[in-house]
Amino acid sequence: MLVRIKGAISNCYLLVEKRPVLVDTGAPGDLKRILAVLRSHGLEPAQLALIILTHGHSDHAGCAAELRRRSGAQIVLHAGDAPLVRTGRNGVLAPQDALGRIVRPFVDEEFEAFEPDMLFRDGFSLEPHGVKGSVIATPGHTSGSASVVLGSGEAVIGDVLRGSLVWPNKARDHYFCNDPELNRRSIVRLAREGLLRCHPGNFGSFPGSELHRFLTTDGNEVFELSGRPV
Repeated sequence: MLVRIKGAISNCYLLVEKRPVLVDTGAPGDLKRILAVLRSHGLEPAQLALIILTHGHSDHAGCAAELRRRSGAQIVLHAGDAPLVRTGRNGVLAPQDALGRIVRPFVDEEFEAFEPDMLFRDGFSLEPHGVKGSVIATPGHTSGSASVVLGSGEAVIGDVLRGSLVWPNKARDHYFCNDPELNRRSIVRLAREGLLRCHPGNFGSFPGSELHRFLTTDGNEVFELSGRPV
């Protein structure tokens, strides 16, 4: 079971299988919302098997340090974003458009710094932690962005793309992206998974078929699932 936890500006996700796993920890101030959802499913923080961060920005890692203190669960992060969480700063937030420039001052906040318990580079299986699925590297938004791909055909994709505030089941480019070309290749990697549904860090989920809409450039350059243009 995958449960969306709506934070002040971003989503966290609770995976409830053999053991509960938390994906992302919201922005500073989202702790009460996360604890309330855990309680509503009969869970205490100490029952968490793992805390996975899709990347090291404040709206995804903001409550990680406090949740680790309360739960004792290890925090897992891609090595590329370790410098961000060690300093409690977002680093570069590269706007993709005018809206991104408007939003940036409101989301670029500091958070409690911490040292991750586990770092990875390409990915790892979640089977030993009680979840059927795996974590894969999907860089671009940040150098250490990652996604959680579940055996159910669903995936938590962080900020690879965002959902739409207005149109249900639609995907949009995220407001910020440090490396758009690398992010495009991460979309290709996710598309190759044949996903049924994607759960982003912002707004609502969308079908996996939406990924393929982002494999064109200017409407005419099509990317194969290998990631090479044709």
